[in-house]
Amino acid sequence: MTEVKKISKRKFDAVTKKFPPNLWIKFAYRFFSKETEKKDLILNNSITFILVGLFIIGFFGTALNAPTSIIKPVTIGYSILLSVLVLCLFSAVFLNNIRTGKIAKELGISKADYNDLVKKLYS
Repeated sequence: MTEVKKISKRKFDAVTKKFPPNLWIKFAYRFFSKETEKKDLILNNSITFILVGLFIIGFFGTALNAPTSIIKPVTIGYSILLSVLVLCLFSAVFLNNIRTGKIAKELGISKADYNDLVKKLYS
């Protein structure tokens, strides 16, 4: 923890600028994080609405013994959309973890110390 105390905000910002987030990370965190602004929620809400709608159609279609010609495409569409969404967001988190690891390595601290430093400097 002693190394963390020696790192100034200026040095931290300089190292962070050496490893900026790529467009994919910016996109994923902008539209799908907990801190998403209201103006950016349209994509998140649209995908949520589509997923919930497909789930409800599939659920009630199965419960009411609807023909498989209705249930099958809905279930496949739901599965594909959900899988693509999860894989895309997981890849953004994975890439961001690599980025933060590079920043922590450059600063000579652990990832836990990096998180503590971010909280200390930007809270």
